[in-house]
Amino acid sequence: MPKYKVTRSDACINCGTCAKSCPYHVHERREGHNRVKPPIDYKCIGFECQNQDFCCVGKCPRQALSLSLNPMYETLGDFRWTADMITGTWIMAETGLPPERKDLEYNTGNSGGGFDKLRFKFPAKPAKVDPSEISTDIPLNRRKDGRADVVISTPVYGGGMSFGSVSLPTMVSKARNACIWNTFSCTGEGGYPEMLKPYDDHMITQVATGLFGVREETIQRVKIVEFKYAQAPNPALADTSSEKRTRKVWPKCAKP
Repeated sequence: MPKYKVTRSDACINCGTCAKSCPYHVHERREGHNRVKPPIDYKCIGFECQNQDFCCVGKCPRQALSLSLNPMYETLGDFRWTADMITGTWIMAETGLPPERKDLEYNTGNSGGGFDKLRFKFPAKPAKVDPSEISTDIPLNRRKDGRADVVISTPVYGGGMSFGSVSLPTMVSKARNACIWNTFSCTGEGGYPEMLKPYDDHMITQVATGLFGVREETIQRVKIVEFKYAQAPNPALADTSSEKRTRKVWPKCAKP
C-alpha cells in the first residue's frame, strides 16, 4: 500500500517529461506506445521530492500531476508496527538495502526505542571489576531431578527454522555456532537431518502439530525437546512441498 498518491489529470498530453525526469521510475512510458503508464505510487518518495529539480509535479508543462497522502496508508499496521515500519521492512526485503527515503521512520515506530535498542552509559572513571566475577552462564536444570545438568554460556538460543523453510547449510551453521557459544539451536518443524548428529548436545528437537519428521530416535538422542502447539491449521493445511522434500532427501526423518 503506497504512502503517497500521485494523480494525473486529463490535462496530461503524454509528453513523457515526468518519465524522463523521475529518477525513481514512478512514471514509465509504455514500450512502443506514446502513452505514459499510470503512476507507480509506491516508488514515490513523497513531499521531500518537491524540493528537487526533477520533481514531476513541478516539471509537468501542463500541471497535470498532483501529490497527496494516501488516506488508506494509516490503516496499515498498528501502534507498535506502524505503517512506516512495515513499508520500510518491505523495501528492505525487496532490495536488500535500507530505504533511501527520509520520510519513513522504520526503526522504532511509536515505542520510543522499546526493546529494539539497548544503550549503555558508562561512567567516566569505571571501577575495576574482576572478569571472573562476571558470568552469563545459566543452568537449565535447577531441580536436580536426574535429568541432564545443562549449563549454557550464552543466555539465548537459536529458534526453530525448519528444513522445509531454510536450507541445510543454514541449519548446520546455526548448530555449529550453538556449539561455539555453548548454547542450543532448534531444529524447528520438518525433521532432524543426519548432518546435525555431530551437534546433538547442542540441539533442541521440535515436536509440532504437523509432526513432520518426528521420530522416537531423534527425541531420545537430544537433551531438550520443544513442544509447539496451537499453530492453527497446520495439521490440515500443511506445506506438502516441504514434507516431500524432507522425505526425498532425508528418508530417516520423514513423517511416520
